[in-house]
Amino acid sequence: MRKINTLLPLVLLAILLSSTLKAQNPANHPDTLKKYIEKTFSDFDLHGLSVLIVKDDSIVFNQNRGTAGKEKQVTSESVYNIASCTKAFTGAAMSQLVNKGLIHWDDLVIDYLPEFKLADPYITTHLTIEDLLTHRSGLGTFYGDLLWYETDRTDEDIIERLQYLPMVNRFRDQYGYQNTMYMVAGEILKKVTGSSWDEYIKQNFIIPLKMYNTTMCGNELNASQEIAYPMIDDKIIGFSMKKPHAAASIFSSTNDLSRWMRMLLNNGILEGDTILPAHVINDMMTPRIVRPVGGLRRMSGAQFNTYALGWSVWDHNGKKVVEHAGGMPGYISQVTIVPQEKLGMVILTNTLSNVPAALQMYILDLYLKDKATDWSGIFLKFKVQGEAQEKKELEEREASRIHRTKPSLDLEKYVGVYEDKMYGNAVITLKDKKLHMVFEPARDMFYSDMEHWHFDTFKVKFADPFLQAGYITFSFDSMRNIEGFKIDLKSDDFHFFNLNFKKVVEE
Repeated sequence: MRKINTLLPLVLLAILLSSTLKAQNPANHPDTLKKYIEKTFSDFDLHGLSVLIVKDDSIVFNQNRGTAGKEKQVTSESVYNIASCTKAFTGAAMSQLVNKGLIHWDDLVIDYLPEFKLADPYITTHLTIEDLLTHRSGLGTFYGDLLWYETDRTDEDIIERLQYLPMVNRFRDQYGYQNTMYMVAGEILKKVTGSSWDEYIKQNFIIPLKMYNTTMCGNELNASQEIAYPMIDDKIIGFSMKKPHAAASIFSSTNDLSRWMRMLLNNGILEGDTILPAHVINDMMTPRIVRPVGGLRRMSGAQFNTYALGWSVWDHNGKKVVEHAGGMPGYISQVTIVPQEKLGMVILTNTLSNVPAALQMYILDLYLKDKATDWSGIFLKFKVQGEAQEKKELEEREASRIHRTKPSLDLEKYVGVYEDKMYGNAVITLKDKKLHMVFEPARDMFYSDMEHWHFDTFKVKFADPFLQAGYITFSFDSMRNIEGFKIDLKSDDFHFFNLNFKKVVEE
């Protein structure tokens, strides 16, 4: 889910061209890669990092650095939330159902879920199962994620509320990365098989592949496992994906994921057992929608950039790369395979960082190019620039504050229930002469005191350490009655700007 920004400015191209090293195959020169990872680990001040490479059906590189939290070190058995790398398992499950003739890619969603509805009636009646998995629904990137993130909503309730999301992309033409559409796919799987999404994945992939450390969500983790705890600001935070979610909830280790990659690279066979037919794997990895070649892809020399079924597909030095990244608070993951080379890598960290993407590109260079670019060095410069920009924006925000102002009304007038039709209710109360807010669907995480900022704007800092501070601004009618509020909270992942809370008038 989490999208760490890897679209580097083209002005860094000069750095790219001047930061190359003679490539060496890591299988023959493991110390070169080991030293590079150690330097990257130190430069980015990571907590824990696990890197594993598979080549020709064997593990050829396996390195673990740093802490899992609670004074334990990470190992290849440490489990991390792999976040959106979960989507590949959902893609595999749906591809398996297609192979069995239980569903077809062009089947309409409403034929399985008659209650399904989006804001656009045409898209509602024409959306197919294939559309769900390929991010071409017409919804914007990450639209709807606030419906499930840290909320107590059921999947059925979330799907019912999708009709209130604005459609901002052209149907089947523009790419809009979606987690909620994968949830819809999970519901179709349940309708067809009679099994929940998580149970189906366990029985058809996790157990047959002997991925003994892998769990389907945070609630399934147990004390006997080596857990790489999520870290933000040098502190352990709570797990985000506590419940099963077809887009992002799997927890796994590099050792377990090596078995997943080996199967995919060996025509669906692992240690003599056929998990998936080869033609099903080929179908999963066949591009379905074209995406722009920009930023990082352009700098690496890619000629195309697409999305398949739970996988991104692009090229590196003429070789097809099949990969997916993932991110949740405290976790970033990267799973990558190069089928032509029988090469696979998994990179997991319990720190929010671009390191997995940087190491992915460096390792691809080592195997597929004559020269390797110092991608970690480039990403480090980008990190420094990003932090400087963030600091500047915070300073500008502070400078824009107008002091010695006060709210238009007495504080008790702001008290009440406010509703966003898509999201649900927010409740504002007054205690000890201070306003307090809670978003009811996520009451355990989205709550905060309200600090007066200026005029009718109040600052909030939700308990979620992943989020920055936000700013609540109230609106009024011509009689000075409060109509509602909007929230200005900068986040690449959660679109608070889509929320428009209206005050609920008591009958």
